[in-house]
Amino acid sequence: MPEKEKGNEKKETKRANKLTNARIKKEVEFLQPMFVGIDDKDKKSLVNSLVEEAAFLKVACIQAKEELKKEGLTTETVNASQKFVKAHPSAAIYEKYSRQYTAIIHTLIEYLPPKEKKNISRLAAMREG
Repeated sequence: MPEKEKGNEKKETKRANKLTNARIKKEVEFLQPMFVGIDDKDKKSLVNSLVEEAAFLKVACIQAKEELKKEGLTTETVNASQKFVKAHPSAAIYEKYSRQYTAIIHTLIEYLPPKEKKNISRLAAMREG
């Protein structure tokens, strides 16, 4: 009998951790060159902290999105003899972090030096009005 119980157990899949310092650093290195034209030291410090936060949020969103693609939008929870279907925890994380990321990127667009504002994508330009 113990052999059958082992066969019925779900194998836990190891989740790939995409939220690494290397990925965050790569995203920071992508965003920072856009703000080299800022001369004010205080403004530059603020922008650098926003860039680091945006980089973290983007990588976290990528991780959550990958988990949602792999595991689906819902998960089944068992409480004693009752089963519940609820939203996957990564769905809440993705929603929250993507909103924060969007707000930070919008703020960063405001801090772009004048020459960089011309290089904003068409979508960002349409959003600005």
